Amino acid sequence: MEPEVEARFQRIEALLQAGAERGNQMEMRFNRRMDRAEQRMDRAEQRMDRAEKRMDRAEKRMDLADQRMDRAEKRMELAEQRMEKFDRRLEATRKVVETGMKLMARLNVTVNKLAESQKAMLDSMRAGNGRSHGHGRH
Repeated sequence: MEPEVEARFQRIEALLQAGAERGNQMEMRFNRRMDRAEQRMDRAEQRMDRAEKRMDRAEKRMDLADQRMDRAEKRMELAEQRMEKFDRRLEATRKVVETGMKLMARLNVTVNKLAESQKAMLDSMRAGNGRSHGHGRH
């Protein structure tokens, strides 16, 4: 081969070799960047998984809180029903006591009248009404 062609051929070969090396270096840099990007992505996925687990736990706590709230509301409703029942009974008892007091007052008036009548009768018997018939002492 002619020296000029040989020299040209060697320059082309050197250029190709340099291009191949640059290509290899670029591929290695690209692969390192891709590896770092994948590592960042893995860490991001792990953070996301942890966040999802925290969210799941928070939802469970919220569900438990809702259940406790529902139970508390039911207990409050039952307490209100018992209180209403107690209030009705208390009102009925008040009415019974009030009626009893009125009856006692009437009975007291009646007893007082009876006592007055009895006293008047006894007084009239002592005054001599009973002696005129021979039933008294002589």
